[in-house]
Amino acid sequence: MPRTSIAAPREASGFSNPWPDYAGIPRGPAAVLGALHLSEPRTDTLRALTDAQWREALEFSDRWQLTLSLRRMVRDAMPSWVRERTDGNAARNLERLARLEELYRDLAATLDAAGIEFLALKGLAHCPDFGSQKEDRTQCDVDLFVPDVPGGGLYAARDAILALGYESMDKMEDFPTDHLPPLIRKSGWQWRGDFFDPEIPVGIELHFQFWNDRVERLAAPDADGFWKRRVSRRIAGRAMSVLSPADSLAYASLHALKHVLRGNCRPFHVYEVARFLDLHAGDGAFWREWSGQPAELRRLEAVVFRLATAWFGWARSRSAEEEMERLPRAAQAWFDEFALSPAGGLFRSQKDELWLHLSLLESRKDAWSVVRRRLLPERLPGPVDAVHIPESEMRWHRRALKGLRYAAFVASRLRHHAAALPRVAISGAKWRRRVAMRERDR
Repeated sequence: MPRTSIAAPREASGFSNPWPDYAGIPRGPAAVLGALHLSEPRTDTLRALTDAQWREALEFSDRWQLTLSLRRMVRDAMPSWVRERTDGNAARNLERLARLEELYRDLAATLDAAGIEFLALKGLAHCPDFGSQKEDRTQCDVDLFVPDVPGGGLYAARDAILALGYESMDKMEDFPTDHLPPLIRKSGWQWRGDFFDPEIPVGIELHFQFWNDRVERLAAPDADGFWKRRVSRRIAGRAMSVLSPADSLAYASLHALKHVLRGNCRPFHVYEVARFLDLHAGDGAFWREWSGQPAELRRLEAVVFRLATAWFGWARSRSAEEEMERLPRAAQAWFDEFALSPAGGLFRSQKDELWLHLSLLESRKDAWSVVRRRLLPERLPGPVDAVHIPESEMRWHRRALKGLRYAAFVASRLRHHAAALPRVAISGAKWRRRVAMRERDR
């Protein structure tokens, strides 16, 4: 999709594309990220891929929700078999989109009839502020925010949705999330290896907060005010409440930051923030509104802006750049050394992001809390298999397979943490060296 200029002219970005020369991830995924760079897109690396590298690239882009954006931006650079494959992906996603929009309408009608106020988060609610088209989004759940108020709030919304035939996902009550356990339908569906399968059940997540400062140990002042500043937009042909543009960017940044700091960075989240920044770079009115946010909230957003800058570039905005320059020197040092590292973490065991988290903390107590949680996880993973199969259909062999898959997943996570530990000390030494260099150059 061509990028659109809003209001005032924007400065040329000058942000170079790092992916063609980055050896920290396989060539296929690096070519995908390089082709999606906003200010210096590269298709030559895509054109040079072998069929095997293309399959690796598509596996990466499918998993991280980039395939349809890639198709729209650089379809002509794809071999014929890749064009045919991604065209099929797009066709199946359209079928899935029709079902998704019907679900949005059903949920809105159900909650409106019950007198429950809500707003739509993420997913289709991000169009068009983030410069994306709904046909290019692969969305696996519907996220709604419902304030936890007596009588007609969060739990009333959950009960209304349960009455539609949904169930709460098992064994998810104690996880440190911002929402209730996902609501799913036990349709009997099983994973078939296709991220664009129109039959994939759509879960529903009812959020009760926009940021969990108790877990992250970082304050996001005024996040609760997002609800008060909500605006109306038509989604799936129906008027619904959504976040205002400035709050939408703030929430998307907080959501991306949460995943980065927890070691499961999602490239689409970073790309989406970069698209928003690029689209609104010259919109003076937007940045004046954004500048009215509390400094602590802007600082957390600026961390993700800095990551989006390193990964995808975007047309310059003075307000955003000034906020990135205000980041603590320790955080700046982290970006000097590890800006592309979260992408590498998708392919190997590491915890480089721990040092970014510590660079943002001011309390030693908070730092130790984060270190303990990241290096010594306290909880086993949640369910990973057969979550949509009703208990009545779980025969002994399927139950055994579920147990084996869960055990294999837990073992893989234990190996991941064990393999990452030696690298933590090495990355910490690199980070401290960069901090010292920043201090000397001050």
